[in-house]
Amino acid sequence: NKEIFSGKLYDNIVVDESTWTLEDEDDNCRIIRIFLVKSNKLPSNCWKSLFTDQCNADIVTLDSMQKRILQERYQSENPGFDFSNAEVTGNYQGGGPQF
Repeated sequence: NKEIFSGKLYDNIVVDESTWTLEDEDDNCRIIRIFLVKSNKLPSNCWKSLFTDQCNADIVTLDSMQKRILQERYQSENPGFDFSNAEVTGNYQGGGPQF
């Protein structure tokens, strides 16, 4: 009966596609794995935190997350190409470059 998480999610999720599991590990350790599917998957919607107004990511981490989202966008828009090792530079604030 211990509360582990509390707060309002940073943005909306797709409930039917989101899951969580509780796993038993060695030495009486339990792991909770949470998979949330964001309803707004645009690169400009990079969550700064899991919950609003709590533990916001620093600018370097946020920039890295936005770069990854942008690479995933490129990959989904161009399925015949591999962008996994692409070096994308620039300011990712606002979802990266607009085409």
